[in-house]
Amino acid sequence: MSRVGRKALGRAWRQMGEDMWLQAVAVSTLTVALAIMGAYLTLCLNLGNAASRLLTGPTLLVVLSPSAGAERGQELALELSRLSGVASTRFVNKDQALVRFRRQLGPQAQLLDDLEVNPLPDGVELVLQPGAVAGPQLAARIKNLAGVAEVVSGRPWLKRLERALAAGGDLAVALGILLFLGVVLVASNTVRLAVHVRRRQLELMVLVGASSSYMRLPYLVEAVLQGIMAAALASGLLWTLFNLLAAPAALPLGLRLGEVLSFPGLLPVALAALAVLAGVLGGFLGVGRTLRPREMV
Repeated sequence: MSRVGRKALGRAWRQMGEDMWLQAVAVSTLTVALAIMGAYLTLCLNLGNAASRLLTGPTLLVVLSPSAGAERGQELALELSRLSGVASTRFVNKDQALVRFRRQLGPQAQLLDDLEVNPLPDGVELVLQPGAVAGPQLAARIKNLAGVAEVVSGRPWLKRLERALAAGGDLAVALGILLFLGVVLVASNTVRLAVHVRRRQLELMVLVGASSSYMRLPYLVEAVLQGIMAAALASGLLWTLFNLLAAPAALPLGLRLGEVLSFPGLLPVALAALAVLAGVLGGFLGVGRTLRPREMV
């Protein structure tokens, strides 16, 4: 750190220590703003990950006839893996399918306890390569293979969900930018408040010939320090709230409340980075509008 930076940091610390009530107001306000931003980022990230899990998986499910057997299923999986456009294949027997179905049902899995016979068939799951289309020709070709009873597409019902998620992603980015601008404005207002409180001190500095940069730099440093403190408090607040609210409750589409409210490990780092950026931008905006030495004399 340069000599000018060290001096600005020292002056910022002294200013913060002289006006503790001002720091409390500034940090608490920024904490609330960053907590809202952090909660929004967490929900977007967790819901996005959950949606990506819904959109991945088998593109086609090849249902085997009851007489085919597991050996034919393994052979069919190997045979289908050689088809053009097929990324991977996997044979899933009826027992594995039932275990997966129980896991997807979650708390409602006890509904399957009364089953005397496993109703699920053996099958082969196909995942197509990016850009490949599961058209009717491919389905007809697979259906003509020995041991295949039916070919089920796992994608048609997801197309609307994909379009909705794409539109939701654009909306999420727009709302995220608005929230960040709100944090910047909060930081700017805290700087303007600090300048107003110390206006008499600044007038004296102008009279003794202090430069504009000499007076403004500590306020920028102070805004950044306040942002880092607020980011740490907001991270702790969100971690506490998420742990209190998280529960193993089942949600639609196989989601769980604990997954949606899972605290990301990198959230404190992200909030600190956003706080520093908001402090710099808000500090420049705040001192640029309120700290004009010529108007003080």
